Amino acid sequence: MIPTQDDAFQIATLAFITSFVMPLYFILAGMTYNSEKNRGNLKDYAISRGRQLLLPYFAIYIIMMLLFIPFTGSIDTYLTPGELIFWLLYGAGPPSQPTYLWFLPVLYFGLILFTVIEAVTHTQDPRVRWPLVVLLPLLAILITDVFSPVLVPWRLNSVLYATAFCIIGHEMKRYRGLSSWRTDSNIRDGVIIVVLLAVTVVASYFNGFVSHPDDWLGTIGLLYLVSGTSGTIAFFMLSSFSNSSFISRKLQFLGVNSQTVYEIHPIFFYIVPILFGFLGLSLVEYNISYSFFWYIRFVIAFGLSIPFTLAVLRYRVLSVIFTGRSTK
Repeated sequence: MIPTQDDAFQIATLAFITSFVMPLYFILAGMTYNSEKNRGNLKDYAISRGRQLLLPYFAIYIIMMLLFIPFTGSIDTYLTPGELIFWLLYGAGPPSQPTYLWFLPVLYFGLILFTVIEAVTHTQDPRVRWPLVVLLPLLAILITDVFSPVLVPWRLNSVLYATAFCIIGHEMKRYRGLSSWRTDSNIRDGVIIVVLLAVTVVASYFNGFVSHPDDWLGTIGLLYLVSGTSGTIAFFMLSSFSNSSFISRKLQFLGVNSQTVYEIHPIFFYIVPILFGFLGLSLVEYNISYSFFWYIRFVIAFGLSIPFTLAVLRYRVLSVIFTGRSTK
């Protein structure tokens, strides 16, 4: 969504953000996985997570197709209905205009592969999993090179990275549980956060921008492991400084409903130009001022996602489509 510009600060900022945002989700998935509960019945776990992640993936993709086809002249898409169907079945793409929904199947298959690895190795020394943290990304890089310049089907390369980060998250939980990452000294916490952010910035600088949808894992793919882990821990520590119950409740609402917000706000983002059209702004004028309207467009789309999320929580059909679960 972010407009591409030859701006050094913007490029550096995007490299920093993409160096740990997706790993944060994957690490959290590994941390919150209940191995004792699910290890004995992986089939039920796979079905449950399939409803939660794959059902919305296919449902929302089809809805997007139905929305985009009649608004081809107003929405930023160049694909035919046949091409949309092809890329849906291919599990990746389209090239240069990939759908943001890539995250749902990648998280699902990454989680499932992680759970299998955990179930097979849980009776052994946990350190037998540590080499996989490096070996899986190396395999992902190899697969990417083999398919390049063609996109990897069903983003197997990203799935392997997701699995590696899930393992990292699970090991974090094994060592620390789900307790706060802060120490008993604010000064020590500050120093640790500064060091972690410095490591993340340096790693992101050398690895560069990361884009899973485009099969681009950075210049030096293994640095993605470093920036993803250090950035995530820094984020954990920073989040623990919030003492406001009001802010905490709002952030918890976003956290609990993050999947719905993630799934719907890009749809609103693409519809905003149509809303501008109703206000008398021509598409040509909008495109000329895109770099300015992009910020407004994002805020409006995010704002609209909140009441929509409340509707999802209330109506069963919407809940099934966007979360894979029916409301109670």
